[in-house]
Amino acid sequence: MTGGTQPLREQRFVFGEVAQTYDLQRPSYPAQFIDSVLAFAGLGPDSVAPVAEIGAGTGKASVALASRGLCLTCIEPSAPMAEVARRNLAQFHNAEVEQVSFEDWQPVAHTYGLLVAAQSWHWVSPEMRYVKAHHALRPHGTLALIWNTTVARGDERLERDLSVAYGDLIPEAWLLDRTQRLQANNWVITEIEASGLFERAPVARLMEPWHCTYETEGWLQLLSTHSEHRMLDEDTQARLFDRIRAAVDANGGLIEVDYVTVGYLARTEDRPGREDGA
Repeated sequence: MTGGTQPLREQRFVFGEVAQTYDLQRPSYPAQFIDSVLAFAGLGPDSVAPVAEIGAGTGKASVALASRGLCLTCIEPSAPMAEVARRNLAQFHNAEVEQVSFEDWQPVAHTYGLLVAAQSWHWVSPEMRYVKAHHALRPHGTLALIWNTTVARGDERLERDLSVAYGDLIPEAWLLDRTQRLQANNWVITEIEASGLFERAPVARLMEPWHCTYETEGWLQLLSTHSEHRMLDEDTQARLFDRIRAAVDANGGLIEVDYVTVGYLARTEDRPGREDGA
């Protein structure tokens, strides 16, 4: 989505401009889903294997991980986002936040039992992300790449009205159907397999559907935290949000959103010779 973009701002860092709104409106992750990730990784509440989270944001997944007693290091490059994450994790003595990018992070080699990236892996440098993940993880440690995916926005009429609004104002917007949305991040399967650093077993794909209801202004606040909306010029964003507001208000001021949390999990192979670039 590029209509009226502002090229001087780097898209992966614009979340810090609205850190408080992000923390208020962005959803967390289903507890059962987090439990399934930990079960795959073989990590229980008494586990001593440390966990690292890449691109922790304001701590949406971090709190869920820390609350399970895991020794957690959160990596977040944005100072405003890291500040909110520290506040949210203040109650947990077992969690810390480092303000650093994954690219600049210097983990002790083969330390972590689980490396989690929730809503963030697509922002990490493709040239180094799997090599560095392998470097940070213990042999047979788990890489878990997680996204909350919006698969439906209201009934068919509201979904159609929203699609028309995007199509009118941002013709190049990438509008997907439900199946395409569920498969939007399947590219990581190809990348994991191509890296040669993970077990040859098929990449595990976890899915957990859930539902959330937003009032009009809450939905618009949520959209204001999405990078593709933040990169629009002010006029285009304002006109788009006016159209969205009108569509949701015409639907009674509520939008019923169907989410699916999708996770891709793989265990590292014990390949100590593959450390170049880490």
